[in-house]
Amino acid sequence: AIPVERLGDFVREIEKILAQHKTEGGIYAHASAGTLHIRPVLNLKTAEGVGSLRSIAEQTLSLTLSLGGAMASEHGDGIARGEWLRQTYGDEVIAAMRTLKRAADPDNLLNPNKMFDAPTMDTHLRYGANYHAQAWTPAIDFSRNGGLGTAIEQCNGQGVCLKDTGVMCPSFQATREENNSTRGRANLLRALISQSNIEYRISKSDIRYSELQQSVYGALDLCLACKGCKAECPSGVDMAKLKSAFGAEYYKTHRRPPRDYLFGYFHVVAGALAQVAPLANFFMQNQFSKSISAKALQITPHRPFPKFTSRRARPKNKGGEKIIFLSDPFARYVEPRIEQAAFDVLTALGFDVQVLPVVSAGAALISKGMLDAARRHAARLLNTLKKFDPDNSIPIVGIEPPEIYSLKNDYVDLFPARAEEISRRVSNVWLLDEFLIRSKAFNELRAANKLQNNSSGPISKIKLHPHCHQRAEGPAADGLPNGAKATVEMLRACGYDVELIDAGCCGMAGTFGYEAEHYELSMKVGELKLFPYIRESGIGNRESVVASTGAACRMQIEQGSGIAAEHPIVLALRVIQKDRD
Repeated sequence: AIPVERLGDFVREIEKILAQHKTEGGIYAHASAGTLHIRPVLNLKTAEGVGSLRSIAEQTLSLTLSLGGAMASEHGDGIARGEWLRQTYGDEVIAAMRTLKRAADPDNLLNPNKMFDAPTMDTHLRYGANYHAQAWTPAIDFSRNGGLGTAIEQCNGQGVCLKDTGVMCPSFQATREENNSTRGRANLLRALISQSNIEYRISKSDIRYSELQQSVYGALDLCLACKGCKAECPSGVDMAKLKSAFGAEYYKTHRRPPRDYLFGYFHVVAGALAQVAPLANFFMQNQFSKSISAKALQITPHRPFPKFTSRRARPKNKGGEKIIFLSDPFARYVEPRIEQAAFDVLTALGFDVQVLPVVSAGAALISKGMLDAARRHAARLLNTLKKFDPDNSIPIVGIEPPEIYSLKNDYVDLFPARAEEISRRVSNVWLLDEFLIRSKAFNELRAANKLQNNSSGPISKIKLHPHCHQRAEGPAADGLPNGAKATVEMLRACGYDVELIDAGCCGMAGTFGYEAEHYELSMKVGELKLFPYIRESGIGNRESVVASTGAACRMQIEQGSGIAAEHPIVLALRVIQKDRD
């Protein structure tokens, strides 16, 4: 912290100090209070980098004190600054501090050796000149992060994931165990790839059986792959992707649970069961056969099994601008009324809906770490898209967030050699909500106030629980709302009073909540905030409804709160169709 009137002098001198060390740094924070954060760009895996760290800190201390400032202000002193306290306060004040510390903590139990007798700032470093890491070759590309090792080391340990707000990190919020936080998982992964942990060292081609490896597996097993960390971690750690990469490697030497194949290939299984829906539903809803199946597959018997249908949604095309629709297995084979609502919205707006014969983008395969299978499925989908649209000119839409965002965000990492081609292809991929608020037809209705005028009806208020992957979506290049904000915008354009529920993850996480050993944690996550909010907010009366974009989210909400959730596109259809009628 520097007196505000001396900030200009301070910044100029700091830039000179950084230049002396042939580096630069970020200088940011609260200039109005004279409080600055300084982040030099240094490689702390080299002796030179560690030396520069200490030298820059020493010079910064001298400069700060000469300008009447303090080395620590907003976040206090601690082990990182303990060695500078004597120079900052002098012997007399330090002696008084020691006396107070001894009186309050005679056994030195509370944070010992943090402020007094602290180690120097260049000892006990996470990295250092002796640090080496050797990560396995992942089945999914991490070049955008600088490699798998760098992606793991992206966590800088500040612990924002140890909070109880937002989405990140649902398993930590429910268990309060460090291992179940983003930081805990990153630390375990870092220990696994670090060659300084010789006992647990891995080779380039496989992971050894080890106690540490099992600890990593156990920690990642409780990761819900919600991608909350990707959006909320200051360092952008993507633990869902790291979990997928670890799973692909781990199961090279371990047997997969049979249910992984059931869930990973749900788009195939559901399609087959839908062909014999009456028979499949009889066995799946029968308590005896359901109990046997659940036990054999390690699936919880406490959840209802989906009811399949042979009925299919079909677009009523009347010509117009073409649009490609990517179906998801749940809407295709279990809830065709929702897919039909999507088709009817697009048809009402004048679009010619082209439904892809390939169902799903392989989101479940990616989530389960079945990356070779995901790659095969992705190749099939990309080839089909090329046949439908050789020129990359037709928008691609869908209504299930993980499927759309897998196509949009993950395919480049499955095929790094085709990155440029795939980037062009997915630049026009949208969740239907995102597409609608960008479409001319929808906005013409909105501009004419027709949507607003036709929204009067029994339902006027919507409590929206978006899929976690929607919350993780960053801003769009065109500056228009993206992810969850796009769904809110679409519903408000339709005249609804929309409240975005700030209750984190629902706990279902696709198939996570169906797995027997995860059922209790899944429900506990939902009970943290979401279920109580829904039960206590009066949702379900004639005027209000809870809506959610995720199929698994809607199932979890109904089971946990007793209130059925609707898909936002069904609510939008009521308004758009009324205008067209």
